[in-house]
Amino acid sequence: MCEGKKTEPMYFRSLIRRLRLSTANVEVVGSGSDPSQLVEKAKSLRNKEQRRGERYDAVYCVFDRDEHAHFSGASNAAESANLKLARSWPCFEFWLLLHFLYSRRPYVRSGHGSPGQNCVRDLRKHMPNYTKGDAGVFEELEDRLETGKSNARLALADAEATGESNPSTEVHCLIAYLQALKGS
Repeated sequence: MCEGKKTEPMYFRSLIRRLRLSTANVEVVGSGSDPSQLVEKAKSLRNKEQRRGERYDAVYCVFDRDEHAHFSGASNAAESANLKLARSWPCFEFWLLLHFLYSRRPYVRSGHGSPGQNCVRDLRKHMPNYTKGDAGVFEELEDRLETGKSNARLALADAEATGESNPSTEVHCLIAYLQALKGS
């Protein structure tokens, strides 16, 4: 379940195609809602499947910190409901940026730019034509996927050690889960 309607779902659908995972086994939903609504939709989707006699092995909620007022509450609600999290501080584009470099320089609001917008600005130094919602982002970064995962692991470990999440991401955990499905 992705916060975004385009960027994240297109990325994950491309990854799923590349891994040749069946869409019967993996469903990507772009909710286009804030983190609290996303978690509620994820719980509802999971419960609907259970009522049908089906069961998801895992339900991941993919959302950004950026400046969401309900980020912490949504995170707590997801954990309480046994949903998996693939959050990014400040935004999904930080995960994309990690394909090029390791960084722990925090993103903050500056002028009219939100933390997420400032991260996108840095990503464009490496992907000049990047626009949110673009198709082909996974394909453009595929050769750098292991670098992204390695940098994300380092950033998350440092975030956990220092208690400062900005910037970091958990997206690599979802990527590893999907790759493991391919291996099984």
